[in-house]
Amino acid sequence: MPEFDYIIVGGGAAGCVLANRLSENPATRVCLVEAGVDGNARKAIVRIPLAMVTFMAPTLAFLGGPKFMSWFQTEPEPGLQGRSLALPRGKGTGGSTNVNGQIFIRGQREDFDHWRDRGNPGWGYDDLLPYFRKLERFDILAEPGSARHIRFGDKPLEGQIDPTYHGLGGPLNIAPLRSVNPMAEVFLEAAQQAGHPLNADFNGARQNGVGLYTFTQKNGERVTSEGAYLDPVRHRQNLIVMSETEVTRIVFAARKATGIAFRRNGEQGVVGGREIILSAGSFVSPHLLMLSGIGNAKELSRHGIPLVAHLPGVGENLQDHLDVTIEYRARSIAPYGVSWRAAPRNAGHVFNWVFNKRGLFSSTTGEGGAFISTDPSSDRPDIQLFFCTGRANTQAASGFTGHGFLMHVCQLRPGSIGRVALKSADPGERPAILYNFFRGDSTMETLRKGIRLARNITAQAPFAPHLDTEIDPGPDIESDGALDAFIRERVGTLFHPVGTCAMGRGERSVVDPVTMRIHGVQGLRVVDASIMPSIVSANTVAATYCLAEKAADLILAADDDGVAA
Repeated sequence: MPEFDYIIVGGGAAGCVLANRLSENPATRVCLVEAGVDGNARKAIVRIPLAMVTFMAPTLAFLGGPKFMSWFQTEPEPGLQGRSLALPRGKGTGGSTNVNGQIFIRGQREDFDHWRDRGNPGWGYDDLLPYFRKLERFDILAEPGSARHIRFGDKPLEGQIDPTYHGLGGPLNIAPLRSVNPMAEVFLEAAQQAGHPLNADFNGARQNGVGLYTFTQKNGERVTSEGAYLDPVRHRQNLIVMSETEVTRIVFAARKATGIAFRRNGEQGVVGGREIILSAGSFVSPHLLMLSGIGNAKELSRHGIPLVAHLPGVGENLQDHLDVTIEYRARSIAPYGVSWRAAPRNAGHVFNWVFNKRGLFSSTTGEGGAFISTDPSSDRPDIQLFFCTGRANTQAASGFTGHGFLMHVCQLRPGSIGRVALKSADPGERPAILYNFFRGDSTMETLRKGIRLARNITAQAPFAPHLDTEIDPGPDIESDGALDAFIRERVGTLFHPVGTCAMGRGERSVVDPVTMRIHGVQGLRVVDASIMPSIVSANTVAATYCLAEKAADLILAADDDGVAA
């Protein structure tokens, strides 16, 4: 008899949702296995929103951020002149929700309807909206008056929210910023003067427009998947968390998954389960499948791995968002930054955080944003802007000293298709990752247009008292050729990898959209961002929470009905 009914591999957004939902029945034995440390939700570096800028800054490693990070790297990218990209992922219970920017955006109706139309019935926008509402506690509506400090278009923000699109009783708290930097208001005014309409709710009836982001926060602090989904149910006797445990492969009896092999504290072991669910993310989930004999038969043979199931789609279909950053130096001290002139204000921020959970430390600096179409004939956005009220940046900006601001230009649907592949049969060796940016259907045109749209916003009159100069790429970089060179040199991802175990019914599909089982084997499922058939037009964490909520229902329904793999 197996030790557990469900073994969930990976304690990130999807894994914590599953651990919560699948353990609701006290007769169901659930084990959550996580490679990193447990008990992170109340650690200061995790709960302080501003601390996110320290996780990838080497000079701030003494604060403890690196222990929450797991690093991957692309192969030399031909479209980037052989440049490799660093790809951080969160580590520990909570996963990347411990370290991300906390922005909560669901995506566009067309994204999910596209999933449905690619052979995934039940995964359209109207099917998923109840799950978005189920997972959410929307602070603006749940606590009337919580957004009274924000006036949006000279009207109270909360009066502009349609409750049809939001939930009030879910585990995950979604909130507006507790303190809005004046530069975010400058951005909103300038964007309107540039011709972009205000949008009070990017998760409402329409996504396009300019507005302020909402965040996975509560009372000014970060909310992680561990804090929202796992911590409230730790008391359940039927739920076990195995942390600091690295899964090395899935154990099979013929074509039936029967457990996992793992390493912990230098020792190896095996634990049995009736069902194994991979929720380890778009790099690790396909890597584990291939190490375990599920993937392209030719590639597995090349590495001496015995074949369990020939599924050539494993590791294919890798997608991510492309992002470049425009950096500006400010003449005013309105943006956040470290300077003698701002020293008294910054000291006040410390006290404001300690006593009120407000001010700079309650912000990620990425406060304002916009969803814009670069095609005048379409109102479906293909560009997302992030306006950051300081120069500290997880990607490329110059640092914390001085005053300035950033405009991220993100291409929502780049068109590049990459892959995750084995380098060897050694579980300790990272997989080979290639995005293929600017190859195939992926071009620079949309990013180039997005840069010009962003510059047009900062050229408006509201920025005049604050803007000194554009530092990067610099005002002289204007022609198509010069902008393309800048993009090729500086472009990165927003760390939103998806698609490498895509659900569907086609030849290259990996996961069944009704049962979440891997095609061709029994007792094995995947539930994480890797099952997305295509990337959503937004930060991916909201869609990941949502798909895990729906997957939990599908898993329980399939098992109750005795659905065969």
